[in-house]
Amino acid sequence: MDETEELMRLCVRALVAQMCDVPGVEMHLTPTAVLGLTGEPSPDFNRLTLADGPDGEEFLTRSVARARARGLPLVAVMSPKATQTLGPVAARLGLAPVGTSPLMVLRAATPVTPSRPVKITRALGPELVAIAGDLAAAAFDEPRDVLARCIDVMVTETAGVETWIAWDGEAPRSAVTVTPTGNTAGISLMATPPEHQRQGMGRALLTQVMADYRSRGVSRFHLGATPAGRPLYDSLGFELVAELSAWLLSAEGALAGRPRGELS
Repeated sequence: MDETEELMRLCVRALVAQMCDVPGVEMHLTPTAVLGLTGEPSPDFNRLTLADGPDGEEFLTRSVARARARGLPLVAVMSPKATQTLGPVAARLGLAPVGTSPLMVLRAATPVTPSRPVKITRALGPELVAIAGDLAAAAFDEPRDVLARCIDVMVTETAGVETWIAWDGEAPRSAVTVTPTGNTAGISLMATPPEHQRQGMGRALLTQVMADYRSRGVSRFHLGATPAGRPLYDSLGFELVAELSAWLLSAEGALAGRPRGELS
């Protein structure tokens, strides 16, 4: 198995860990694919991840059918190998290509050096979880009540998903979520509100957190980069592994394909 497909399988596991505690979530999974439908009206919270696998076409077809049955928009991300087989199927099912998502990795041989010391705490307990959620809502311009239903609920001591907050004195400035699996950890929800960006807090948080995980036996990190975050990850030594294809079933597309009279 090549590195891209290995990391995509880890992304499948990470999405399961991140979504399984969302109240009312509908999840379907195989070793190479996962569908998570929260029921929220934003496609960002109804997600499909597909690595290369023997049942990819069947899983994709059933996933789109479930989203349509519930009238929900859906974002799908596929590995390059999966895209070769499933891209035409996705188009036929009514998904539209919406660009690519860079899959990046920081390998074990790349050193992690904290840029400067900052106070960091793990988000545990209602007060700190709420602070992390506030940072994410401000950074990603998402409704706070949606994040409370879909993000805050995953931040527990036993979820396998860990969220960390960086502080400037007594003021929270940045947050990041880490999902470790063996000696590899996924980085997600790197959240610094716009008014606190370009002040080095995100870099300080991420490097200090990764250094701590390295001391605990995690040697490799992976993430899906956004245009805003890509310069930071490049500067830290993350390397591009693959451009994943991204697809969208819009709310209108989901409703258009919904059988008349079917209930969600």
